[in-house]
Amino acid sequence: MVMGNFTGVWGIFEYMDETTETIEQIREKGVQPTVITPCPRHEIDHALGNPTTVLPWIALFFGALGCFVGYSLPAWTASDWVLPVSGKPILAIPPYTIIGFELTVLFTTIFTLISIALLGIIDSFRFPIPKAAKKYRRFQRDRFGVVVRCDAANLEQFETIMKSNGAEEVHVEK
Repeated sequence: MVMGNFTGVWGIFEYMDETTETIEQIREKGVQPTVITPCPRHEIDHALGNPTTVLPWIALFFGALGCFVGYSLPAWTASDWVLPVSGKPILAIPPYTIIGFELTVLFTTIFTLISIALLGIIDSFRFPIPKAAKKYRRFQRDRFGVVVRCDAANLEQFETIMKSNGAEEVHVEK
């Protein structure tokens, strides 16, 4: 499959039960479908299974990086420009905790939002949606769409699954 081009089957469903049954049957064949919905529904989330993502690991990494920078930057500046005040230690942990906490939150938030945007852009190229499905406006109101990316040998199999589960329309694209 060429990156950016769509080869597969997509169908339009009116009812939630038909949509979830189709998703489950497609997943039994070892393919992860994409679902287009007018609103979030937990039934669809359950039918799609537990998705895996690297986003929590990205947030953890940048949070740890922010904490490290939050402690090391003031420690470096305090050791470089020593301002001795009575008998207090130059490198004290408690005052740096505020800076460490704030930079942990800042780094986690900013880099997680950037990662969400980048992962979304990358996924739009890895898992394309057919142009005709993007133009179908009823997905924004009252219909559910199931998109299956597959090779030409499996097109008929997934078309049959969608039609047998009550799809209003099934479109095959090669």
